[in-house]
Amino acid sequence: MRRYPYFFLFNFCSIWLMCQVIYGASVEPMRFDPSLEIGKLSVSAETLSYEEETFNIYELEGEKFIPLTTLMKMGVSFYEKDTTLYIQERYEVETDALLPHLTPYNEQDSSVYLNSKDVVIGSIPTYSIQVGESVMVPLEILKALFDVEKFGTLYSVHPKVYQEPTFLQVEKDTLYNTSEYTLYCNFIDMYWDGENFIDICSKDQILLPHSEHKLQLKTQIDNKVVIYLGTYIESVQDMQMPLPEDYGQRPIKLYKCYANAKRLRELENIFVKFKVIAKINYKVVGFEPGEEVQLWRSEKRQYHVLLDKDGKKVNVPWGSITILGNNGQGWKEATQNQLEDYVNLKGYESETDYLLWTDLFRQRTYVFKGNKNHWELIKTMKCSTGTDKSLTPSGSFIIQYKIPYFGMDKGYRCKNGSVIFRDYMYHSILFDKTGEYVKAGLYQLGSRVSHGCIRLSEEDSEWIYKNIPEKTKVYVE
Repeated sequence: MRRYPYFFLFNFCSIWLMCQVIYGASVEPMRFDPSLEIGKLSVSAETLSYEEETFNIYELEGEKFIPLTTLMKMGVSFYEKDTTLYIQERYEVETDALLPHLTPYNEQDSSVYLNSKDVVIGSIPTYSIQVGESVMVPLEILKALFDVEKFGTLYSVHPKVYQEPTFLQVEKDTLYNTSEYTLYCNFIDMYWDGENFIDICSKDQILLPHSEHKLQLKTQIDNKVVIYLGTYIESVQDMQMPLPEDYGQRPIKLYKCYANAKRLRELENIFVKFKVIAKINYKVVGFEPGEEVQLWRSEKRQYHVLLDKDGKKVNVPWGSITILGNNGQGWKEATQNQLEDYVNLKGYESETDYLLWTDLFRQRTYVFKGNKNHWELIKTMKCSTGTDKSLTPSGSFIIQYKIPYFGMDKGYRCKNGSVIFRDYMYHSILFDKTGEYVKAGLYQLGSRVSHGCIRLSEEDSEWIYKNIPEKTKVYVE
């Protein structure tokens, strides 16, 4: 009798996979990316009082936070289990389970990142933020362990007069009944899809004494990637429990900041910063021989301006560098949605109703109309910026003043000059001295061929000259 061991192994694997599909498989849920900055923290005008001490409260996008070190001073205990940080009343935790060190907030670092670590206070899962070396939690989550009252700008915190017994606990992907009783409950798994909160409700779940229920966590809902935020008990034995928002767990502005930061990172991969790299020939002004640096601009065979590691502009002698080259040119056109998202998420602003943005990587100049965070693209223009040896400076500028034409003393005429910095400006391609016949540049638009200015077609330069007012903000990147 012939045997087919691989056939049986194949059948076993197929049946196992079918079971996973039918009954659901536990998956590792998506987490927040802790490297995305979502905003800047500030000190709130409100304070927190516990016993005879007063503590600072911190704010971001209307949400209030306190450092974990403040909770430590209020007498709670911390311990870690399976990468989850648990914060409990002191008597519930043995002293040898306490965390050895918590970092205070020094109020110098203000950049905020969403922490990817799981944190549970009492029995309530909560998000947390990382600011410098300090971890903070929402102020509202204090209600899981304390009675909280507000008097004007003061939050007064006291130990709970009555602590509701907790029989249901969530650890990772499992719901536990720790009691001697059969419990029936409703619970919700809460997710964030980048725009909204999504609640997946489980009704009339029955848990026998000391039993567990595996949660079927998701990474996608309706073909959207989602981030799992935690499982919250909605009711136990028909007794309604506090909602997630009662503990500050639906901070939609904060999560939208995260979604915006994620979108901006995607766009920064599309809108590559154009760079020209040079090598230092000899020791000069803080640079070492052989060091590679970024060139910002060159001043007519007199000197170069370099950017140091901190982005500071440094003048160096003309012969002190050798230009190595640039990071190329992007030929794929950006979409209107990408362009508008980029300037709005970057927070670009202007003193007028217009904003100009020149993309050095694509050799395009874009015109937007509106105001900060609400810019709409109204015009796209091919342009030509400076070569490696006569680089167009990058940065933010304004339209300072306008000149109808220039260059006749040099044998040509450029029309419609809109000056943005020193003698750098938007202007037309080159004509003869009469301004009637094209001398150069018409078929070079879209390539880096200028002496540093931003060349446009005659029509486009005239449009900017006539329609874009002085003091309009200009971004060149």
